[in-house]
Amino acid sequence: MSPKKVSWSRWRPLIQLLSLGAFLFFLLSRAVWPAGESLWPPDLYLRLDPLAALGAPLAARDWIGRLLPGLILIAASLFVGRIFCGYLCPFGATLDLWSAVRRRLSGPSPARLKAAWRRPKYLLLIVVLGAALLGVNLLYWAAPIPLITRFYALILHPLFSSLGGFILTQGGGLLEALGLSALTYSNFSPRGFDSLFFLIFFFGIVLVLEWRWPRFWCRVLCPAGALLALASSRPLWRRRVAGCLACGRCVRACPTAAISADGRGCQSGECLACQSCVDICPVSAVSFRPGKKENRPEAEKGGEETGPFRPVSRRAFLGSAALGLALGGFHRRGPALLMGAGQAGTLVRPPGSLPEAEFLVRCLRCGECLKACPSNALAASSLGSGLASLFSPYLLARRGPCQPECRRCGQLCPSQAILSLPLEEKRWAKMGTAVVLRETCLAWAENRRCVVCQEVCPYGALDLVQEAGREAPTPVVRAERCYGCGYCEHHCPVPRPAIVIGPEGALRLASPDYRREALARALDLDPESRAREADLPEGGLPPGFLDLD
Repeated sequence: MSPKKVSWSRWRPLIQLLSLGAFLFFLLSRAVWPAGESLWPPDLYLRLDPLAALGAPLAARDWIGRLLPGLILIAASLFVGRIFCGYLCPFGATLDLWSAVRRRLSGPSPARLKAAWRRPKYLLLIVVLGAALLGVNLLYWAAPIPLITRFYALILHPLFSSLGGFILTQGGGLLEALGLSALTYSNFSPRGFDSLFFLIFFFGIVLVLEWRWPRFWCRVLCPAGALLALASSRPLWRRRVAGCLACGRCVRACPTAAISADGRGCQSGECLACQSCVDICPVSAVSFRPGKKENRPEAEKGGEETGPFRPVSRRAFLGSAALGLALGGFHRRGPALLMGAGQAGTLVRPPGSLPEAEFLVRCLRCGECLKACPSNALAASSLGSGLASLFSPYLLARRGPCQPECRRCGQLCPSQAILSLPLEEKRWAKMGTAVVLRETCLAWAENRRCVVCQEVCPYGALDLVQEAGREAPTPVVRAERCYGCGYCEHHCPVPRPAIVIGPEGALRLASPDYRREALARALDLDPESRAREADLPEGGLPPGFLDLD
């Protein structure tokens, strides 16, 4: 009997938990510490997504340096196979954790998927890359790391924040009895995000399928897994078999059904290197090691893969490519209703966003900027704003303003759809311009004195003008001073804000030279010069007061 082979399978759950813990730590820390203070990039996992690393530059027709780790991961798969999928991917770790819960509740699942079920993920990969060839970004529908980031950031984080706030509010006596009264001073600000229906529906379906068929997403639907499978079709380090008894134990234990019926062959592109087959083999015939093809009977009978790796037929390949090109064309030239013609160009993007066409091509819709915004000012756009901009971030000023001293959204954008600007440049990245709606403004419509918008503006962009025949001064926006931050809209006392932010005059550049361009356009966007006296008439009320008479 051969000596027992060394296996990593027993350590795999621990490695997965540590990887998932690191992912969640980065995710939570982004809302507390600036990105520049981290030893590792807080968006490291997003940069590792292989589909984003290949598809985003292809769609943008430009090099995206931040996504280089994903390309390195693809190259590494040529040598070590799908190690990332089996050990490090937070999406896979989440699914395995869910499967562990299922095993505790209902026992092992007897359901097994046929080999033909592996094909859809390759077809999805072809569709996504086909659309990218036309400059259309469909990555946000299928790239696993952006998807799992949105799941934890936009669903679980608000849920846990609300739960933490409830515990601190209702459990003050218990915390004091436990000597933890200092925790009552903690702040769990409630946060809300859009696009939750899609996320709940999508992950609900994934978890239901996972309950029935373990790793269903990874085996059937994940196009990033298909990309790594193509790169891992003949890795240097892979499963080897010598002295096999053909007992079939490894075949039944393989979570991805990558092992052939006789136990000797293995489809390396589908193997996650979990090494369950190493542990379960009664004669230690299975091992994972590097080396060339061995000249042994087992190799001749299927111990090694033979022939070219063809995940889909030629007809399926051509059909998927045609579908990807068609979806790309529809995405760009589709019906006006689906493209949101009625609201096209009305979204106010985060400061430092690239010009709209480039922004939509690069944006992964990962939710990083939404999660990191300290004032919860960013929201995910709906279908009403156009299919091309679906789930992309925009300013929802009524919920919160863009803080002049914050630049987290650019720091954490993995594809640099939002540029990472120094604070000196970000202060000049004009987002839009405020517009006073005179029909609902208290000063304009009801002749009542209200100077809230003028008082809260950090840029001094609102003047109060005393017109002849009016008792109350009326607010007027100075466009050259307005940044579009949304403080005025957020604090407007009217239920339906009488001053709103629009994208008019927004500064959208592909380079970080915002200050120079802003000065060339005669803009005055320095919030530090806010210490101007309010242009109130003699006898007028001080800023922030209302005359309700």
